[in-house]
Amino acid sequence: MHKLLLAGTMLMAMTGVVDARDIVVAQSSDLRSNNPGVNRDGNTDGVILHIVEGLVGYANNGEVKPLLAKSFEVSADGLSYSFKLRDDVKFHNGKKLTADDVVWNWNRYLKPETKWTCLPDFDGSGTVHVTGVKAVDTSTVTITLEKPSAVFLGLMSRPECGYTGMISPESVGADGSFVKPIGTGPFKWDEWKKGEYIHLAKFDDYVSPQNDGKPDGMVGSKRPLVDGIKFMVIPDASTVKAGLQSGVLDTAEISPDLIPEFKTSDTMQLIVARNNGKNLFYIQTRDKVLSNPGVRRAMAMALDLDQLVEAASNGTGAANGSMVSQDSLYFDDVQKERLPYDIEAAKKELATAGYKGEPITIIANKRSNVPSFPAAVMAQAMMQQAGLNVQIEVLDYATQVDRRRSGNYQIISQSVAPRLDPALMYGFYVGNKDKNASLMWDDPKAVELMKAAYAEADQTKRQALFDEFHTLMLKEMPGIFLYDMVDVWGATKKLKGQPVWQSNARLWEVSLDN
Repeated sequence: MHKLLLAGTMLMAMTGVVDARDIVVAQSSDLRSNNPGVNRDGNTDGVILHIVEGLVGYANNGEVKPLLAKSFEVSADGLSYSFKLRDDVKFHNGKKLTADDVVWNWNRYLKPETKWTCLPDFDGSGTVHVTGVKAVDTSTVTITLEKPSAVFLGLMSRPECGYTGMISPESVGADGSFVKPIGTGPFKWDEWKKGEYIHLAKFDDYVSPQNDGKPDGMVGSKRPLVDGIKFMVIPDASTVKAGLQSGVLDTAEISPDLIPEFKTSDTMQLIVARNNGKNLFYIQTRDKVLSNPGVRRAMAMALDLDQLVEAASNGTGAANGSMVSQDSLYFDDVQKERLPYDIEAAKKELATAGYKGEPITIIANKRSNVPSFPAAVMAQAMMQQAGLNVQIEVLDYATQVDRRRSGNYQIISQSVAPRLDPALMYGFYVGNKDKNASLMWDDPKAVELMKAAYAEADQTKRQALFDEFHTLMLKEMPGIFLYDMVDVWGATKKLKGQPVWQSNARLWEVSLDN
């Protein structure tokens, strides 16, 4: 009863603050900071996406394309990137973007006192070392690296980095403290009522990058088609549902169990969008039982993956046994290969491996927006048919994360957030387990292939590396990849366009019928 009263009070309050020409979207938590790439989380990234832009950005297929730059060139040795800026870009304060602004932004990001989340990715302590940022003229910037990197542009484009967004120097006060983000995006910062909402206003002078008239990831057509966006902070799922039903909310993420209701509604619509995240069974390859690749292959062959995915995703997902997303330009015929569903072959693998019924535990959580628990239940039933003694342990999500990070598990049913470059996705799973217990696979050949993919920029050669990696993964089965994550959102029928991309609200090229 208390929850229902609270929901009613929240909706009444929302009705009072909604501008009829704003898109009103719910998010589960408040903004952590409006400083791009600083003190951030997923919801924060989604707000910042509308305000700032980087020199480059991701397209739908994971390719990195010009955004604030109209073009870029890479030197023959891979150590120098030259960005030619567009001449039609203005900050939200009306001032034109120049090469000096880019240099100022990069110098600010690389100062430790800025506390940029992605500093370790660019200061030489991690993947890339930026050794210089120079304005060649008013519209040309050169960035130099210590050594070649195939992922430099992709790292720049990540949500975690605040998209390495360019902000006006006027975003920072005379004392160096951050004031507010004055970016170049289709919407500009307006108001933040902490704990309640964030409001962004349309930027009337916004000009999209060169495009074919369609939205495409972070690039493409990016017209702001409404007067503003109001991000409402609503952690309660029942309040979100009530807001969508009443029309007070225009769009929001919903629980997958609401799919049938939204499919048949006269006033609401269901929006399903695949992203580059992964749903998988994360296997502890150093476990006494699971260190044998034969046991791991048997588990994979015991799964009718298509049936499991159909059930676990409420019919929204498609089986994908690769670390590479189905929407990636690197997803080819090799990536489509997976071990066959074959119970008898699985039994033979177990016999050869010397498996004698030792217990195997899958750790799952019951968060409503991920398939952790239903996927584990389906897998348990299927694996038992092959003679695997599988049990399920249900933990709260925080404890599950702690167990993964410490390496204290056999199998974990989990979901991993999007990473659009396959090499960056590999980096979440592959590496030295002695140095990082959270990693899944430390096969020397796998590590070698991952490192090569970080350095090799040629698309054809990278494809060959990803294909070899996938073939090795099918042989070793360090984890069982189930399907690419699916965003399930609801919206009122007056909303037109695609309001979600890679688990974030993306509200340019989205409009509302009167």
